[in-house]
Amino acid sequence: MNKKGGALSIIVWVAGVFVIIFFLAGWVYFHNVLTNALLDVKVDNNIVNFTGAVQNTFVPLNNSMSGLSTISFILLITLGFSILIENFYIRKHPILFFVHVLIVIVGIVGSIYISNAYETLLNNNILSPTLNTFKASSYIALFLPYWVAIIGIFGLILLVINAVRDPETKGVGL
Repeated sequence: MNKKGGALSIIVWVAGVFVIIFFLAGWVYFHNVLTNALLDVKVDNNIVNFTGAVQNTFVPLNNSMSGLSTISFILLITLGFSILIENFYIRKHPILFFVHVLIVIVGIVGSIYISNAYETLLNNNILSPTLNTFKASSYIALFLPYWVAIIGIFGLILLVINAVRDPETKGVGL
């Protein structure tokens, strides 16, 4: 475990929210386009049943792609909880509490821009049908500043709890 700290993990989580949702939604979108394009292929000879092969392979896989919306939500929640666990187990001097506060503020400001960019993508005609299937992840992305504030504040509380129980920093402050 990195003993120097993990204050920047909230910034990584903010960027990860956008990347995870966009990557998995893009994967679902392009696989759907590929499946529809393969279903539209017309083969003139009677030897190869191309449409049947696509129906047996690509269509079931395309139908199972809806599970990626649940996977994206689980990834985002797990990464959020990992920040809290990391803040509880990392031993920092209490003076670094103020540095962590500044990083949380920067994370909140950055998450406002990412949330607005996600809302723009959600209103896009091309990706909106796919992104609308990612309901729980879209909720996190649309209200990202609130999530960052909640995770950041609870992370700060856990950081202080760990600093208070650390024998090296007893009586130092806070």
